Amino acid sequence: MFNASATELATFDRTLEPLLARASARAADTEQLAMDATRLLSVRPDQLAIVVKQPFFKRLWGGLTGNTQAHTTAAQTQLFEMQRLSWRYLQLLNERELMLAHTMITVKNNLLTLAVKETETRDMLTMMAKRITDRFMALEQRVDTIEIQQNIHSWLLTLETHDYPDRYPAKLRMLRVIQDFFTLKAGNWSITEIKYLQKALKDVELPWREEITLGDFIDGLIDEIDAHGFDAYDRLIEVNGAQGRIEHQFILDNISASSHKALYKIADSYNHSSDVIDLLADQLSITRREALKRVLRGFIEKEGIDTSITIPLRDLAVELLGCRGLVLGLSGITIARPTAINPKPQIQLPQAQTRKPIDKQGRYLDLGDGVALDTQTNLQWMRCALGQTWTGQTCGCVGEAKQFKWDNAIKVAKDTRHAGYTDWRLPTIDELKKLIVTGQKPTINQQAFPNTPGSWFWSGSPYAGYSDYAWSVYFSDGYAGYYSYRYNSFHVRLVRGGQ
Repeated sequence: MFNASATELATFDRTLEPLLARASARAADTEQLAMDATRLLSVRPDQLAIVVKQPFFKRLWGGLTGNTQAHTTAAQTQLFEMQRLSWRYLQLLNERELMLAHTMITVKNNLLTLAVKETETRDMLTMMAKRITDRFMALEQRVDTIEIQQNIHSWLLTLETHDYPDRYPAKLRMLRVIQDFFTLKAGNWSITEIKYLQKALKDVELPWREEITLGDFIDGLIDEIDAHGFDAYDRLIEVNGAQGRIEHQFILDNISASSHKALYKIADSYNHSSDVIDLLADQLSITRREALKRVLRGFIEKEGIDTSITIPLRDLAVELLGCRGLVLGLSGITIARPTAINPKPQIQLPQAQTRKPIDKQGRYLDLGDGVALDTQTNLQWMRCALGQTWTGQTCGCVGEAKQFKWDNAIKVAKDTRHAGYTDWRLPTIDELKKLIVTGQKPTINQQAFPNTPGSWFWSGSPYAGYSDYAWSVYFSDGYAGYYSYRYNSFHVRLVRGGQ
């Protein structure tokens, strides 16, 4: 189907060269077009009248032909030529190593699951998928050093403490792991980081190497949503940026990977198609759950996807992660950074001659009354956790540090009067993380902050993805996480000022 002569290939390559030339600089657009190109390969001539109206076809028409005018009709010969161009585009992206690692997995998955009956075409799709797999494995073998963000590594080390298997059934658990990983790093994942995501699946007791069909994945999700409630599912698939939650319709219009679209079609069916689902259940004398499964499978199969083809669970997870990152890349929205609950007041610092170094490095200066100035950030910290008493002696902080629920911690901070100041607050998560000192336990400067409990400390930063979560730091090992329920009781260290 996609064979071409040398002359035709030369023509294709000239047409595609502008797209390839800007592939690295416009990674999100390239990834989107690669998915769209894969999607086009599943289109049959009899589907053309419907397909030309879909967003992915319009993007391909503009991207491959350079014609940005609205296109509502196309001949079968034009479809065939666009499919051949799409095929060549995928070949060149792979050969020139212009696809990101997670994009390679997504394209490979999509190629394998295309519902194509012709043996010759199926063989060619399988061959293309194998070549992409070989390229991915070659990239893996080049990784001779492990460079990974500390927060991802810390998250992995503490996964078992968060009881994922007890809190979530299998499919929702996978979505939760993807969401947590995404929060730690929202794009530009290295091969090593992808492997760490796959390791996380194993650590939360998911069959990460097991192959699963898209149909079984959809059915399993619907069963779990029915048992645990739609709201829990809805929170796991939301993508938030600095401007708030990204609308499902934007995601459906811009991401053509079927597994990812299925997530939002499930949500759409719960929110907007409830009456239709109920009517179908009544007409067929089946449960609402079974009716929903049939509707969702029908939607995916209409996209030209074979829901019975198996792919490894670990690859499906990478695909869903990559699509989530692509949503942000295409929307131009970055993940919202946690912010302080209270504004930073303008304060007067003590005179320089009254400041005495606390630690050998001279980072922290003693301001008296159990207050330390961090010279790196210009923040003033209480040297004792709340509940402890500053003695001014060698032992520093005595007594048992109290623990507070998050809402109470916010209130207590606001009401605290200490060392003549009334503007104490909980630190932001970024401020709290700057206290972490690796290589010792607890992971904090023990000269500046004596007798610090090696436990969880609240920040004042709520987590944008969940209204009942907030960010915290575990000073036993320096791990920072956002999935702390606000009704948990953690320790508190207050701060004031800053630039």
